[in-house]
Amino acid sequence: MMSILAVRRLWFALRPLPVAMLVFSLLAGCSWQVNGRQPTFTPIALNPPTNTVTALPDLLVEDVYYDLAAPVNGACDSPEDLIRLHVIVANRGDLAAGPFTVQADAAFQSVPSGLEAGEQIHLTFAIDNSLPQIRVDVASSVNESDETNNRFSRLLELPALPPDCLATPTPQALSLQPKRTLEGHTASVLAVAFAPDGGLAASGSVDNTVRLWAVEEGRLLRTMQGHSFPILCLKFTPNGSQLVTGSMDGLLRSWQVANSGLLRTLRGHAGWVTSLDISPNGQFVVSGSDDFTVRIWRLSNAALMQTIDEGMTEINSVVFSSDSSRIAWAEANGMVRVRTLAGEWRLLLKDTSLAATSVVFSPQDDWLAAGYADGSIRIWRVSDGVLQALLKDHVQAITSLAVSPDGRWLVSASKDGTLRLWSIQSGSFARAPTAILIGHEKSVNDVDFSPRGDLIISGSEDGTVRLWEIPPEGFP
Repeated sequence: MMSILAVRRLWFALRPLPVAMLVFSLLAGCSWQVNGRQPTFTPIALNPPTNTVTALPDLLVEDVYYDLAAPVNGACDSPEDLIRLHVIVANRGDLAAGPFTVQADAAFQSVPSGLEAGEQIHLTFAIDNSLPQIRVDVASSVNESDETNNRFSRLLELPALPPDCLATPTPQALSLQPKRTLEGHTASVLAVAFAPDGGLAASGSVDNTVRLWAVEEGRLLRTMQGHSFPILCLKFTPNGSQLVTGSMDGLLRSWQVANSGLLRTLRGHAGWVTSLDISPNGQFVVSGSDDFTVRIWRLSNAALMQTIDEGMTEINSVVFSSDSSRIAWAEANGMVRVRTLAGEWRLLLKDTSLAATSVVFSPQDDWLAAGYADGSIRIWRVSDGVLQALLKDHVQAITSLAVSPDGRWLVSASKDGTLRLWSIQSGSFARAPTAILIGHEKSVNDVDFSPRGDLIISGSEDGTVRLWEIPPEGFP
């Protein structure tokens, strides 16, 4: 066997050979071979491009025009409602389009069946804008060959209304100034209410206080403290002995009016108590919250009688019917519901997806008014849910509605800083307000009628409470 020293000598002797062989190979113009053969280079075959185009749908606005719908029974109470915008959408692509949605201004219409290649569909919108903004496939749910032709905007001529349908000139609304301004709150006033005798009024504020006022003198009587967060709603009991308040702290509290003592605390809501009402028979309190529930409480012992939690959204307003048998509420998704205390659903009213912000029954429970985030007011017939009137005059959201005890007036408060007084005669609703109440400097948050119907109280973002007098002369 070779010794270790011999192996090392052999290694050092052979180590330069690979380098020498490489140098020799380069100088000789030789290259390395594998098994005696030179490597070959095979060119890669490239496929030439093709002119094949993937078949896709292509939705576009084919035509847009206005015309007039025939008056119902020959009546022209709302001539603007007769104008119809027609939109014809075509599929000029090579493949059928799946479901899509068409938008015209703020209105939407879905086409759930889609549209075959080469076909078109005729859509109609109740819009009277001379420069409508139309968009096909709003959600971009259809993959199209051309995504740049999905919008339409062009000046169109509105049709002339027939002479018989022209509205009579609307009289100029009377402008009213406040009779008195009550000052004392140090922040926004979110809730106001008259006591049943009309001599007292209460207001709740972001300053976490409730204040009692002597109406005739406009004097602050007492300041009530107990809630740790802003007061969002309040109501007097029918006999005037108690005041119930709801707050952002999720609590309802019942107060003794005579001495402002706290009587009971109603616990159960998991969110803000956004609205409350007391049944005219004085037995129950109903409350709504942004926890998506409506709760009914027994006033005498603050016991929770019922929790309604059936797929609702945020509750913005709740109210009892005049006979204490039903409750109605308005939700953030535009739904207005009417339900009996026994749990029977009577009406589910939804005419828009805009938030319903306020709701109120008429004194005879024959109609229901709801205010919405776009400043509109809808009047529904309670017996069958038929829409009786659509009132539009406010330029911002409705925040609160109230009806006079005799049913002759509806007053609306709005974020536009005004209140509007609407006349109601024999179940007919005026299309324009009779009076506009001007004086608040910011959003009007709440409104109420006095028991005699001669005064209106309002609370505002400007931190004030204002009293308004309805003049008897010159009013219908």
